[in-house]
Amino acid sequence: MKTLFTLILSTLIIGTSIAKQNDIETKSVEINNLISFVVDNYDAEDLEDRNITFLIQTKNDQVDGENLVMLRQSFKLISERLSENSTLSLVTYNKINGIALPTTSAKEEKLILHTLTDLKGSIAEFYSDGIALGYQHAEQNYNDTMQNIVVMIRMSIKAESDIVDISKDEQNAKKLKKKQKTNALLITALALLPELINVIKD
Repeated sequence: MKTLFTLILSTLIIGTSIAKQNDIETKSVEINNLISFVVDNYDAEDLEDRNITFLIQTKNDQVDGENLVMLRQSFKLISERLSENSTLSLVTYNKINGIALPTTSAKEEKLILHTLTDLKGSIAEFYSDGIALGYQHAEQNYNDTMQNIVVMIRMSIKAESDIVDISKDEQNAKKLKKKQKTNALLITALALLPELINVIKD
């Protein structure tokens, strides 16, 4: 009986892990490649609804110069190409950590562009870890009728230290995602434990 219980519980955990792994897709792109990324991934003829959390790297108090121009042009294109029901949110990490724009219609172009121009001023509360915040926000605003995605936008590599920073960011994102999956599995298993025991008793 103990063996049967262990087998059922193991099957449940493995199955939940596979399902959870596909819940939120993560993509990473350097800002210089952002426009081509949008063109390659989001077709104007594609009507699939998406719920995207954009994680924007900030190395200063504001994104400015060429990086800001690239962001604005890219998000104009994103707003045009995403479906009517698609949503997006803007979360910053690195120098500034916070939610600059909560989940909003992808068609709210003026609001999105205004937020990009003043990221710091748009954040109501600052945090210590923007990447963790971004994934938490994505989980909390998960929409099971849409494709849920986290897109990490990295600033241009200008120095050796930047390469190290980017590597650490991506490693932290992977570790956080793995930790969230483990927590979700434990919660699910504990919640179903009484039902499994009853099934085995019967």
